[in-house]
Amino acid sequence: MADLYSLSLSFANISKTVLCVVLKVPQIISLVNSKSTTGLSLSGTLLELTSFTIGLCYNVFSGYALSSYLEYPILVGQVLLLLALLLHYSRRIGPKWLAAFGVYSAVVYALSTGMFPGALLLVTLMSLCTPLSAASRLVQIRTMHVSQKSESVSVLTWSIAVYTCVMRIFITLDRGFDAPLLANYSVSLILNLAVITLALKLRRPSKKDEKIE
Repeated sequence: MADLYSLSLSFANISKTVLCVVLKVPQIISLVNSKSTTGLSLSGTLLELTSFTIGLCYNVFSGYALSSYLEYPILVGQVLLLLALLLHYSRRIGPKWLAAFGVYSAVVYALSTGMFPGALLLVTLMSLCTPLSAASRLVQIRTMHVSQKSESVSVLTWSIAVYTCVMRIFITLDRGFDAPLLANYSVSLILNLAVITLALKLRRPSKKDEKIE
């Protein structure tokens, strides 16, 4: 029984990491195919990028082994690509956004290398990751609700996010009852499910459309 539990724990850890590496790929493919940003939230993407970037800078500054946070640089790269596509298809790319990317790169470098008084600052920023992550999902839900469209939203991406949240809760419970982490993953799980539910609901034909047919 103990061997089965250990095997389940190892599977949860490996599968969570592997799926995090490809988390945004379905959404990127969906956006490229549709060439439409309707239902996708630019603000939500920026909030998510901020959350992932803080996590990346914290791990780099702390000197942790790359293998322990490998998903972070890959996720940051994927979200940056997604952001670039959102700006491209909404025709917003211009000097302002290029300048913003330059400032973003400089801040990331400064935080990661300790040019700022990093320890206290990064610990403070890390405490914002949970509300930032939750806010990004709430903004995405609001965007879909306002537009009443979700064709450009990848349900597969959000389903992967649900799975990784469940695995993280399982792994955290094995290590002990870490209330802040469990609260973070639980809130993310609920909001991810809410995004999927709304996206699927908006894709169903309305009663009015069914009558017309």
